[in-house]
Amino acid sequence: MSPAELRRERERRRRKECHDTILRAAETVITRKGYSAATMDDVAREAQFSKATVYKYFPSKSELVLEIMLHYFEVVGERVKAIRKERMSAREKLRRSIRVVLEFYEEKRNISRVLMMDQGMLKFLRIFVGGGQKASPSSDGKEFRLLMERRRGVHTIGAKIVEEGISRKEFRRVDPLATVTFIDAVIHGYAHGHFWVDQTPDLGETADMIFGFVLNGIKRPGTSGKET
Repeated sequence: MSPAELRRERERRRRKECHDTILRAAETVITRKGYSAATMDDVAREAQFSKATVYKYFPSKSELVLEIMLHYFEVVGERVKAIRKERMSAREKLRRSIRVVLEFYEEKRNISRVLMMDQGMLKFLRIFVGGGQKASPSSDGKEFRLLMERRRGVHTIGAKIVEEGISRKEFRRVDPLATVTFIDAVIHGYAHGHFWVDQTPDLGETADMIFGFVLNGIKRPGTSGKET
């Protein structure tokens, strides 16, 4: 690697570190104060950066929150992709994927609960998703489309696991993407139901329960749900 390439790589890593530091600071501030009360000044103080530096990476609070959401899908996608590459049955890959998604929801439980309860955030999302007006001066729907693409990307990885199970005759013939979309809805509903309960669920038990429920619908007739 040439000196110029080394400099570019160091700069890329520096920017990535600053970007991630700001995202973590924003999560902390929003969890503590709520979306409506949180300010870019708060985020800058938490990250120990100047306000100008924060604005250099994120032009507005709404775009900062959208980036947090994008990062969620990126992390989940990477975790499921890693499971897909492992040498194991498609059934086990599907079960483990359900668990890692549940674990991620639990990791982000506090900020998710705050965002769901914050009226300012809900109003912003209605505007943003509805498309009646721009959510921010620079968004123009691009961030929302990117969010949907990132979400579809996660579903596509999961669908490939289902396709693998079909090809190995572990699962009957189903629509892989529709199956994964259904699984996501079940996980999403279960996780959001637990946002309002202080008790931490047993994630392994929960993953097995959801997996067993799904497997009963997609396993090949005449086969058990057990590993062979």
